[in-house]
Amino acid sequence: MMRKTNEGQSPVGILLPSVLAGLLGTLLLMLLGAVLVHRGTLAEGAIAPCALVFLALGSALAALVAAKRAGENQFYWSLGAGFAVFLILLIVAVLPLGQSIYFVRTVISLLCSLIASALGGYAGANMRKKKRYSHIKK
Repeated sequence: MMRKTNEGQSPVGILLPSVLAGLLGTLLLMLLGAVLVHRGTLAEGAIAPCALVFLALGSALAALVAAKRAGENQFYWSLGAGFAVFLILLIVAVLPLGQSIYFVRTVISLLCSLIASALGGYAGANMRKKKRYSHIKK
């Protein structure tokens, strides 16, 4: 029997879909940015700010999904999802690509990711739940 509420859901059931949605959103936006740079529409100097915006949007998406899936403590779940998106992208950039870490840029990216996660979690927590079976009278 399927549950109709999200209470008692496992952490994996909350974080995994939200982090995957955030990563997918971030990577699709970065792909769009790469296409714009390749076509000459986006200047090369705008790559770093656009990447920061794309990371923030992906973190906000992950937080929104996590807040919608979490039964309680939605703010903490949304921050965790945004932090997980940031951490995964950081690990992917450092380990296989061998990029060096600039501490100030990393801290700025982390702060942007956490702020966007807080905003996405707030939006997800305050969105109306879709009322199923509203046509059935009790």
